[in-house]
Amino acid sequence: MWIDYAARQALSSVGAFVRAPRLKFAANASSLSFPQEGDTVVSLTTHGDRMSASVASIASLLMGTELLPVFLWLDRVDFESEWPEGLRGLVDRGLQVRCSDGAFGPHTKYFGTFAQFAGTDTRVITVDDDMMYPRWFAQKLLNASDADPGLIVAYRAHEITFRGDQLDLYRRWKAVYTTAPSHRHFATGVSGVAYPPSMVEYVARQGTGFIGHAPKADDVWLNACALRSNHMVRQVFPHPREFSIVPGSQRTALVRGNLGGGGNDVQIAATYTHEDVARLLRAD
Repeated sequence: MWIDYAARQALSSVGAFVRAPRLKFAANASSLSFPQEGDTVVSLTTHGDRMSASVASIASLLMGTELLPVFLWLDRVDFESEWPEGLRGLVDRGLQVRCSDGAFGPHTKYFGTFAQFAGTDTRVITVDDDMMYPRWFAQKLLNASDADPGLIVAYRAHEITFRGDQLDLYRRWKAVYTTAPSHRHFATGVSGVAYPPSMVEYVARQGTGFIGHAPKADDVWLNACALRSNHMVRQVFPHPREFSIVPGSQRTALVRGNLGGGGNDVQIAATYTHEDVARLLRAD
């Protein structure tokens, strides 16, 4: 899985080096702006040196065919620091920056937004701060979500596999090649995921329960919550989609650590209970 991911990203790297500077320029020069309210919002986080990379990522959403409110959550140390010029330009174009209530690591991507919008019938799309999304990103994701409003919809998912009656190693899970929903489909946040209001509310009620189980793996916690709250996952397309990485980001090293280094397996084992695994075994 790791080798395939790295190879696909290498193929798209040339286009990424061309697109990234244009997006950073658009952050300051565009006449477009993000809406401030809506029944669907986008949520992400960034930190430290990654704040500069996030400019291209957020600007790619500004260039989209469907503009949505975007919330960027920062830990206090970053919120009170000097922001990159491009990020300030995006604030002028409607980006809403919020200070996190705590240091939640990757969970900061969704935690504050889920808490804010729980119970308001708001759908939340999560994205990563080092990916450049295509112009049709939000539009096609919303179309798929509207077709199945009770499901979690992702551009990229894995099929959870087993060794006997136990979960197999994460790196052996299979790519999903269908739009059919399943509890065995594991949404990966890197390419973007849309969560229905009922999932937003359920996760918000769990508070910071992830800290003792999957503190560095938001995908693991969110997919476990999906299973326990009876939300199935489906892909937008019959095949997974992966978008370009912002050049200079640390995505490759992070994927190697969580995947090749076994970081996901440790947190999966700490999160999924015997009851969770039994339910997955019974699922189609």
